[in-house]
Amino acid sequence: MKLHRKLLFYFVSLVLGVLFVFGFITYQITHTVNLDNEKRILQTSAQYHADILAKLYRQKPDLQTLIAHLQDTPTHPFYISILDNNSQYIKQHIPPAWQDNPPTLNLAKAIFGQLNVAEKTWLWERVPIKGSPYQLLQIYHSQYTGNWLTSLTMRMMVTGLIILWLAGWLGIIISSAISKKLQAQTDAIHYQSTHDNLTGLPNRLRLYAKLEKAIAQAKEKQSQLALIVMDLNRFKEVNDTLGHDIGDQLLCQIANRLQALLGESDTLARMGGDEFTILLTRTDMTHIRDTIDNITASLQKPFLINDLLLEAETSLGIACYPQHGEDRRTLIRHADTAMYLAKHHGELFAFYERSKDPHSLKRLTLMGDLRRAIEEGGLELYYQPKADISLRQINSVEALLRWRHPIYGYIQPDVFVGLAEQTGIIKPLTWWTLKTGIAQCASWHAQGLRLSVAINLSPRMLHNLDIPAEIQAILTDFGLAAELLELEITESAIMQEPERAQEILNQLHNMGVRLSIDDFGTGYTSLAYLKNLPVDEIKIDMSFVQGMLNDKADAMIVRSIIELAHNMDYRVVAEGISTEALFQRLASEGCEIAQGAFISYAMSIEDFNNWRKDAIWGIPSSTPTSPSKPVVLNLPPNLSRDLPGRKKPS
Repeated sequence: MKLHRKLLFYFVSLVLGVLFVFGFITYQITHTVNLDNEKRILQTSAQYHADILAKLYRQKPDLQTLIAHLQDTPTHPFYISILDNNSQYIKQHIPPAWQDNPPTLNLAKAIFGQLNVAEKTWLWERVPIKGSPYQLLQIYHSQYTGNWLTSLTMRMMVTGLIILWLAGWLGIIISSAISKKLQAQTDAIHYQSTHDNLTGLPNRLRLYAKLEKAIAQAKEKQSQLALIVMDLNRFKEVNDTLGHDIGDQLLCQIANRLQALLGESDTLARMGGDEFTILLTRTDMTHIRDTIDNITASLQKPFLINDLLLEAETSLGIACYPQHGEDRRTLIRHADTAMYLAKHHGELFAFYERSKDPHSLKRLTLMGDLRRAIEEGGLELYYQPKADISLRQINSVEALLRWRHPIYGYIQPDVFVGLAEQTGIIKPLTWWTLKTGIAQCASWHAQGLRLSVAINLSPRMLHNLDIPAEIQAILTDFGLAAELLELEITESAIMQEPERAQEILNQLHNMGVRLSIDDFGTGYTSLAYLKNLPVDEIKIDMSFVQGMLNDKADAMIVRSIIELAHNMDYRVVAEGISTEALFQRLASEGCEIAQGAFISYAMSIEDFNNWRKDAIWGIPSSTPTSPSKPVVLNLPPNLSRDLPGRKKPS
């Protein structure tokens, strides 16, 4: 039942109830007044007849005189009887209902009264006939003793119907007005609960409802849809620097631009803060990419706010139905994950990839298993030789992490290292690698092999100001000279916080640790900045090296990097050397060090010890100190908190 119908029903019911109550009260008052009037009339009439009979009796004191007068005189509507002094009927004239049981006892108790006989009310009056031994009994049937509803007057009934009619129309008018006002308030409350107060866009709740409906339609039609989650980069800086008012205006302008790009069937929502979500019902890849291109191109144009030109940088994450999820929660979570991956890697957008999802069940399992592998010795270091091209001998090896999971088997290093970088596991993983690699290098020197070890340093660790002192502590523990440790650092790691990176690299260089820029050519390092770094060598990315025999552009890039490095007094390492032709070509270009399958693949320590015995590559010797076995470290569980073996340097 609609609201105005309910209000009308309640209003009419209230009017009827009030009408009934006041009608009943009116009836009671009217009935009482009328009954009192009837009693007075009865008293007057009875006294009148008694006075007449008394006069007749004085003229002729005979009972028959009285009886004869009553027979000859019409007395309707009264019933008149004559009683003796004992209240016995001498002349009986009573209502027919009293014939079977005359209420003589009741009549003898009082002079007047009221009796209910045969569901009717009777009034009676007993008056002495003066001058005689007789009494006159007069009985009257009250005219106001039936059902009270039938006793209401016609005027009251007509008045009640008029009031009811007016109440009905008044109820309709009032209920319609109240209903419209309440409906408007309800609509306003519903709008506020489903839309963003600042931009007027649908909010999170509204998007959830639309997304569930869109999924149901897509499932029925066996079609697809796409969900785009967009987040503004460094929006907090706008609020902190210019104030929240400017930030709010920026959000409104962004919302207007985005809304202008979308079709009628698409939905733009603000999830909160600086996060927007776009639901696309047309999901062919061309439309998705066109939409992404339009968004990025539109937001690259500056925004004019209070005479200030502001730029907005965004990161977009895309999840598609049903490839990336078949329900609302999964799609939103996966689009959100893709957005954070795009933000983490500095990309404009990213599609969801299960293998990169840090919150997938497998990756959550791997996180716990990786920590246990670090603590319980489940990891292993493989070693890949690096050959001096001119001397054709092995002077160094690169230590590479390997993890064979008891359930999933061999896990790629970029998978579990990336997982460790997204969590707090990277620190204990780095210390395990450093301690194990340095310990093994010390063991080789104890056997008379002069080899240095190269270890990759995570970008997360490069910005830890305590790392130089902690590395020095490990070198001291194992008695290894600092120049026998090489740390490989990517260009992107250096450029994230260049000032802090340079401070740390200077400390490591002053200790004697050799420094190498890994994957050079892919990180867009500023040459002006590079010249100030205390770097010993540059490692050319294999993507350029492997194509230099067939691609003139790659060959030119490699040649340019080698010339640049030599001009800055850096050695050059080329990785990915798979053939002798590549080896000879790099030798002719002046490259000093080669690394790749042509020399050897990465090997376990046992395989490396066997390989070096028969290898065609020489290994320089040093004076052995004591025999030693291959080193495998099982680090205690407190590795993630403190460096084992000694306290952290202050």
